[in-house]
Amino acid sequence: MGSYESVFDTTEQPQPSTIEKLFAFLQEHFHEYHEPNNLYSVLPIIYRCLQRNKNDTKATIDVGGPLLELLRQHKDNEDDFEIAIQITYQVLCTVIELDTQVFKLNGEMILFLTELTPTIQRKQLITKTVLCIQYYLKNFDQDYLIVKEVWNIVKQRASASMILIIADFEILVQMIDLLRESEHDIFNGPHFLATTKHLLNSDDRFERKCGRWLLKRSVHWLTNQISVAWMPKVNESVEISWLIYMTILESLEEEQTHLILPSLHNLNELRNSGTIQDDWLEILYSRLLKHSNVLVKRWAIEYFMSIFTSNDLSTEVLKQVLEISNSNYFYNHENYFLHRDHFAHFLSKISQLFYTLFGDINWQSVPMYTWLKCLNDQTKMNNAEPTYESLIQIASRVRALRNYNIREKAIDMMNKCFANELEKMSLKKYINFVEALYNPTDIFSQYDLLFNKPLDADLWEPETSFSERLLLILCSNVKELETALFSLLKFLQAIPKEQHGFLSFISFYIKDASKHTHIFLELYDLNLETLDTSDLSHVIDDFTKKLVWDTSNERQRVQAFYAAVTYYLNHFPKEACVKFEKTSAIVLNSSDLPPCTLSLFSTLINSAVHVNRWIIDQLIDQLQTVKGECIIQKIFWEIMVYINKNNDKGILEIYGEKLIANYPKCHLLYMSSIQMSNLLKMFDKNLLLSGNFVNGDPRIEAVFQYYEFGNQPDEAILRFLWLVALNAHGDKSYIKFLLDCHKECTKKKPRYYEHSREHRSKFRIACGIYILYEKLKGDDNILDEIWKILLNENNQPDVAFIYEHIVGYFEQRFEILLAYLQKMPALTASQQITVAVITNHFCLRDELLQLAQLKEIIQNLLPFVMGSNFQTRLYCQLILWNIMAKYDAIFNSDNQMHVLMQQLMQAIMSATNGNVDEHLKDVRLLPLRKSANDDFYFLKVITYVTCVPFDELYLGREMIVFEDAKLFEQCKENFLKKYNKKRANTSEIEDEHKKSDVNNSIQRKMNPVNNILTETDLITYSSANPASNMYVVASLIDKLPNLGGIARTCEVLGIKNFVINSKMHIEKPDFKNLRHEKDGIPASLLGMLDYIVEIPQSGNVRSLNVHVTAALFMWEYCKQHILSQAIN
Repeated sequence: MGSYESVFDTTEQPQPSTIEKLFAFLQEHFHEYHEPNNLYSVLPIIYRCLQRNKNDTKATIDVGGPLLELLRQHKDNEDDFEIAIQITYQVLCTVIELDTQVFKLNGEMILFLTELTPTIQRKQLITKTVLCIQYYLKNFDQDYLIVKEVWNIVKQRASASMILIIADFEILVQMIDLLRESEHDIFNGPHFLATTKHLLNSDDRFERKCGRWLLKRSVHWLTNQISVAWMPKVNESVEISWLIYMTILESLEEEQTHLILPSLHNLNELRNSGTIQDDWLEILYSRLLKHSNVLVKRWAIEYFMSIFTSNDLSTEVLKQVLEISNSNYFYNHENYFLHRDHFAHFLSKISQLFYTLFGDINWQSVPMYTWLKCLNDQTKMNNAEPTYESLIQIASRVRALRNYNIREKAIDMMNKCFANELEKMSLKKYINFVEALYNPTDIFSQYDLLFNKPLDADLWEPETSFSERLLLILCSNVKELETALFSLLKFLQAIPKEQHGFLSFISFYIKDASKHTHIFLELYDLNLETLDTSDLSHVIDDFTKKLVWDTSNERQRVQAFYAAVTYYLNHFPKEACVKFEKTSAIVLNSSDLPPCTLSLFSTLINSAVHVNRWIIDQLIDQLQTVKGECIIQKIFWEIMVYINKNNDKGILEIYGEKLIANYPKCHLLYMSSIQMSNLLKMFDKNLLLSGNFVNGDPRIEAVFQYYEFGNQPDEAILRFLWLVALNAHGDKSYIKFLLDCHKECTKKKPRYYEHSREHRSKFRIACGIYILYEKLKGDDNILDEIWKILLNENNQPDVAFIYEHIVGYFEQRFEILLAYLQKMPALTASQQITVAVITNHFCLRDELLQLAQLKEIIQNLLPFVMGSNFQTRLYCQLILWNIMAKYDAIFNSDNQMHVLMQQLMQAIMSATNGNVDEHLKDVRLLPLRKSANDDFYFLKVITYVTCVPFDELYLGREMIVFEDAKLFEQCKENFLKKYNKKRANTSEIEDEHKKSDVNNSIQRKMNPVNNILTETDLITYSSANPASNMYVVASLIDKLPNLGGIARTCEVLGIKNFVINSKMHIEKPDFKNLRHEKDGIPASLLGMLDYIVEIPQSGNVRSLNVHVTAALFMWEYCKQHILSQAIN
């Protein structure tokens, strides 16, 4: 909104002399006003006409009637109506400026606009309309009669829950002070309360802003001794509580953590004060739980789970707590893991509502398993039992989990957690539960519970049916089903045959079923003894005739076929091995075979006399339809056994790539099943340099399985097998191949991030070179290449440590080491440390050096003991200490040298403040040699101490495997400190959170009090105040930080015109990087101050620069006190 002075010369345009002529003129030229310049040019005409009529007459002039007619005429077209609103706004502003007593504006126009507001689609047009309504009510409705009528219209179209419609939100916001004057009880009114609460909890940012405005007005009236029923009697503590409440709400509109967390630490005090009613607190809880900042979410979930139990929260808040906890982010063992103690407290009291809401969440795998695990760990005393419907819903959520391994564990947790409830279920309900919980590929193991249920007459329901889905679930674990055969047969005998349904087929999946032929003869009139000598086609026919009770049902016929095939394969006659091809044709030509049947068939390919190639092809193709990972791996293994048996026929080359391409999860099985010499061929450059690893949710799930279930990633074990193969079959040519891979990796990306693809690749290469050089030794050319890598590249610590170890322990050329020592003054600090560390290893290996060699080494290292670089200085001191400790006996043979070494050791002890032993707990300085019983001892130490990712290389590197466990644990701590790394289960959040706890600093933006309306393009012409906004011209300033600071100040003070000499400046970092005031004022200081002054701010910028803020306050003080005294 603003003022406007037309650029057109309006004196040449017609000047209507009367109100009637003015509105006739406006109607005649109305179509021209779609062009903004034409619309703006007519505003002075309106102003001058009204001014002329005011001067020429003393009678009351009616402008309301014509204005209402104009609005009515154009109400159906929003483009036209917007023009009419601009004209109305100009008329209102002009009348207010000239004389409200002379011009008549009736309230009918305002009621018309109020009625029309809900039909307007464009939000800004609603704002313009409300602005016109507000202008009229403030200046013409002195008795508040129209205000009351408008409010009644608004209330009548509110919802049944007393919440105003969206179009009326702005009317309420703009009229609140007028309503307070006309209806003194407005803040107690149900429409005001319901709408304010709705707005505060809205997902729309502007609506929340309106809600906070309404709440502020309420608090304002509260502090002025106005009675409000939902606020206790005014006193200082009540006022403070509501100010804290509003401050937290405002803070939650921010995105940056440091602007939010400090205010949240007052939430507990606010909750315990008792001055804020629960329904208002729930709004605050809801806003907190809905926040998008992950650090705020973490704070919120920790707060709610540690302060409340699940029984304490309302339905909506409890649901939000469960929803926010459904994020893998909170269960990351490599970063942050929500503490189990929070779950224990939160679940100490559980209601049926919890189970109902728990079943409503579409859970991810890791959060759901964690909740079920914690539920299982809780005592069931004094907690409500879940309803049957809740259990079914929760079971269906488990079934929908995508991660197979975690889902398997979650199923196990369901059976443990709700064991009592499952025990009490009737057979029919339990079958429904099983079908809700299990996929056909999941492993079912609760056979005893299922088969024993119908034996209790109280739990048996005759209408119970056994579906095909149940059959598939029960056949998922044939091995365990076999142990329940006796219970199964009793179960079948206890049920009328006509009710067996698809359960008729289950017994024939069990190998020992033939031992109970009399039962099957009795139940199904099926003589198994005669089938044992029949071929497969006869068995299929017999099963179809005896077991299919509805010949028109295709699914029954399919299941009869599967049962017959499974039974036949379980009792495959030896003489049929020579006819294996005929059997294979029947089996493999059927689609969707049960996984257990296909697995059974795969075992026969290694016992058959002859297996045609097409059988293997078909079996591999069929494998693609199998979904259970255990079954896939079993069949895959059988295929690999066959391939290895027939490798002389070139089958490995034929099927190798196809198997790996189609079944990447079986990569490990494939590699572990082929011969070691072949494994090296398959582990080619692509696999070595792929650096394959997962990120995001898949990684968190993999980490979770590793720490919770001990599941080692296949890729990590695969790389271990590769190292084993290297140790057994690698040669020098393979070392050169690895070095070429390293060079290729460096060429592509010389510098790389920790745990990046390049880091992973280089680490594997370094491990491979170490294993091979440990075995082969003696190739100086390879050592020269590694010297170059160490001194010319910037590699990650674990990679560099491995290469330093190789050179230090296998370099036999003392002259080469001495040459590098002599070059140290010309090297960088990191290169100097590398040479010094290699020297350390060189001196500490088993072979002893001569005194002359030691003197040369010490002579070259001594200058760096007092060097300028701290790390170089420290490492040289520690290395000299190691040398003197090992060669003490040799130094004793030379008195002069002995005295010098003693003095040097004392100096080093003094320089390190007596902490030499602590500094020596550095993996770079430890004399690590290959263990007598473990070829991978050194790599185990390196992977453990340097925290190599769990999925990179599995070497059994848990701390318990090391003899010097405490030493390596300390080395790990020192490594993490030195390289600024973090342990698992910690994150940057921890530091931010602790910082907030200690400082509790507050920074908030003070918005101008009346800054609530959305800006519009409404303008007005006024001769009394021709307008102009300030223009800040900074075209002569060339320092970007100064320009950025001025732009920031313009934004905060609402100055919209800023001139610079080049638009390119605004994209430069020095112009942008000005937001460093993030800590705010410590809350503890605020209570010690007599006064707190805030600068109202416009725009989006958070704050002024500190020195600009100080300058404003100093100027204001000088203006008020020093300059005023000087003038007086």
